[in-house]
Amino acid sequence: MKQYSFATIITVKDSISIATQLPFIIEASRDKLILGSHFAVANEQSKYIEAATSLVIFTEPHAYISPVHYDKRESVSTWDYIAVHAYGKQRLLKTKPQR
Repeated sequence: MKQYSFATIITVKDSISIATQLPFIIEASRDKLILGSHFAVANEQSKYIEAATSLVIFTEPHAYISPVHYDKRESVSTWDYIAVHAYGKQRLLKTKPQR
């Protein structure tokens, strides 16, 4: 998560998923991880972020794997990837606008 920290945060508004791609800062705190990021004031998702558990999906790297790389003749192509799904409650920290 720290190495590939650009992720998608997903929340729900009226039974519809809302997603935003954001860079995250990951910090260890006692027995949990704290994910920090920044929503633009105009981002509608920030209005619903505290209402329910969110899902943050971290992905990278990924690649197509051709069957020519396998020893078995019957092999099929595949996609190799890394993904971490992090679930948690969130809270907004309001900051004063910079001038």
